Amino acid sequence: MAASPIYTTSAMREFEALAAAASPNPTLMERAGAAAAEYARALCGDKTKDVLVVAGPGNNGGDAFEVAAHLKRAFFRVAVVFAGERDKLPEDAQAALGKWEAAGGTLLDDIPKDPRFDLAVDGLFGIGLKRPLAGAHAALVGRLGLLGVPILSLDIPSGINADTGAVMGCAVRASHTITFIAHKPGLLTLDGPDHCGEIRLDTLGLDPAKLLAADGQLLDKDILARVLTPRRRNFHKGMAGSIGILGGAAGMVGAAVIAGRAALKCGAGRIYLGLLTPRPPYLDYSQPELMLR
Repeated sequence: MAASPIYTTSAMREFEALAAAASPNPTLMERAGAAAAEYARALCGDKTKDVLVVAGPGNNGGDAFEVAAHLKRAFFRVAVVFAGERDKLPEDAQAALGKWEAAGGTLLDDIPKDPRFDLAVDGLFGIGLKRPLAGAHAALVGRLGLLGVPILSLDIPSGINADTGAVMGCAVRASHTITFIAHKPGLLTLDGPDHCGEIRLDTLGLDPAKLLAADGQLLDKDILARVLTPRRRNFHKGMAGSIGILGGAAGMVGAAVIAGRAALKCGAGRIYLGLLTPRPPYLDYSQPELMLR
């Protein structure tokens, strides 16, 4: 498996502009909605059919409307909460709302007081969020978290900064996240991993690395396993390189020792710890291979 490219929000906007110029059919929003609906169906299985969809005021909300329309046509019982204004929706999102209503769907202002859902779809805010969630939107995130059901977030959990992974005011804690086109830094850093749950990537039929240079790369264990080839049987630590670690002032020896242990686990042969404390230990009893000075 090749490394997966990572793109910041500005790069994702470039992808959207390139797609708009090419006038793809189906559109990226339609592709995202279809992919997310398929994933939602898989999460629900054969017996659960009640789905709550929360749609926000932007393109993430448009993705949510697409998901809702697909699920309703597949005979799911779908309730849609719309936290935005129809007239201010982007063009593609308005078209997606039209599909939902054409399928017989209606809009709710809030989550029902006695909800009985098997899955919730979070399409409140995506990568375009620029300020902390507050007011009605923050309250909606809070109520979503109290449902006690699996939550599928679209692209990124609402309230997570797509570039940093920071919680912006408050954020949805998803059990699953389907992200589109490519990974975003915020899925993988800071608070992102604790809010995304299981992450699935759908490239929507694009090859992002061929269109735009990546901002980073996501490595998986298979890639690392190919790099760290098995050692010969006639092998000693002098063949695996040497590392010097300087640190461990008085009361801070543990940091240097932990770094040395990590170096061992990464495959280094000789690890020298130069400890700054005036009374250094002579041995790490957990990893006696470390050479303490």
